[in-house]
Amino acid sequence: MDGGLAIFGFGLFLLGIANLYVRHSYWLAGCVLLLAVVSMGLAFSESKRLREVSLGVGVALLLLTIVALAVGTSWWLPLATFLFAVAYGVLWAEYRFPFFQHVAPGDVPRHSERRSHIHWPWHRRRVTP
Repeated sequence: MDGGLAIFGFGLFLLGIANLYVRHSYWLAGCVLLLAVVSMGLAFSESKRLREVSLGVGVALLLLTIVALAVGTSWWLPLATFLFAVAYGVLWAEYRFPFFQHVAPGDVPRHSERRSHIHWPWHRRRVTP
């Protein structure tokens, strides 16, 4: 939720800048605001893949930077979007990897531990008396 609010604030900042100076970059502010709404909406879901969604939002911000450079917006808007995407990615990684010392090495989820046991009806244990 906090990441979505940060993206929303950044989107409002871009919208204000686009409104004042660069009127042809409303699309960039609109896309960032859309990403913020999606991120905040998914924050309330009960999905087990919320961290992957946050990584996807960071990658989407980087892709928006590349598109903004290709379209030819002012150089400082893609630069600001790139810096925000890198900061968002670092904040995502900060509580994911023990390198940043916010997570103990034992608390890092392993691939095999993340998989939950799936109970299929034909795998029932048969109790014999």
